[in-house]
Amino acid sequence: MKSFSSRLIPVAVASVLCGVALAGGGKDDHMKMMDKNGDGKITAAEYADGSKEMFSKMDANKDGSVTAQEMDAMHASMMKDKGHATARTESGPTEDKMADKKAYDPSGTGKSMPKMMSSEEKIAKLDTNNDGKLSQAEYMAGSKERFSKMDKDGDGTLTAQEMRDGERAMMASDE
Repeated sequence: MKSFSSRLIPVAVASVLCGVALAGGGKDDHMKMMDKNGDGKITAAEYADGSKEMFSKMDANKDGSVTAQEMDAMHASMMKDKGHATARTESGPTEDKMADKKAYDPSGTGKSMPKMMSSEEKIAKLDTNNDGKLSQAEYMAGSKERFSKMDKDGDGTLTAQEMRDGERAMMASDE
């Protein structure tokens, strides 16, 4: 049986990547960001490259770790770049405004997803050394595990549907 913390790692990675994809505004933005060769599928290597790119974007001061403040700033920047209104302030998300909000449904089915975890919660789930920051190694370990869970047919690639289904399942469950 897996430990509780090992089951939470994919959920935390899903939250980080899902939040970034949702900040982009389109249901397939996440897929487009990772599918570098445009073949409609994401290989493990493309997924890892996309995860490294995402980590690099979050690590604003380039010290090799991501804090909740850096994660919040990156999400706010992406929202602003896409022309979306944001509930974030200079000090981070406005928790009162976000408390009852539910995440956008990237599947387009009209079903709501559970509300997103805060940046602090996302980092805590992946922070294996408990230093309050997310290292690239911690982020990549969670990312690798997440890819394996989403690749339901075991073919070594993710389709857009596998990504959407995987992100929804990980956001909505304790798996």
